[in-house]
Amino acid sequence: MVIALLLQVALSIPPTPAISSGIVRAAVAEAASLWQPYGVEVTAAGGIDDARTILMVVPIETRQSAERLAWRSALGAVTFGPDGAPIPAITLFVTDIEQFVIGARLFSPFGRFWPQALREQLLGRVLGRVLAHEIGHYVLRSPRHAADGLMKPLQLADDLVAPSQHRFTLTAADTARLQGQQ
Repeated sequence: MVIALLLQVALSIPPTPAISSGIVRAAVAEAASLWQPYGVEVTAAGGIDDARTILMVVPIETRQSAERLAWRSALGAVTFGPDGAPIPAITLFVTDIEQFVIGARLFSPFGRFWPQALREQLLGRVLGRVLAHEIGHYVLRSPRHAADGLMKPLQLADDLVAPSQHRFTLTAADTARLQGQQ
């Protein structure tokens, strides 16, 4: 089965001390991999290209106190305007995502001591999956969540860091909604 290209999305991610260029590359690659089967091309914004929808990514490096459990909070967000349309910006709560990843059973209690390359790979994977979820809100033009898959409201840290992408697919209803918008 061949899926036609439905939409091109470019992510504009400003450099920050918490998000290295390696993490950005891994995050964009992960988000692109998750959306490719649905005809959505995800790339990093690099120049002016009117054919692409540009989504600004706003990284927030500190949001909550250390006493609060990060998994109880959203890891990313898309805002919807008064007209119900999504605003082309994604907020990422980077510190919360890092704490969430460190809490994954696969790496506890040693997450803080990971080699830099492993840290970048895993944070890139998780950031990419969080970005893919938020891209979903934008391209589906809906704040709603699904009971399962990519648009599920709560993801487990172990699933977000796992190499397998099988838990990050669209439901049949979301796939139909996406195809119906074109």
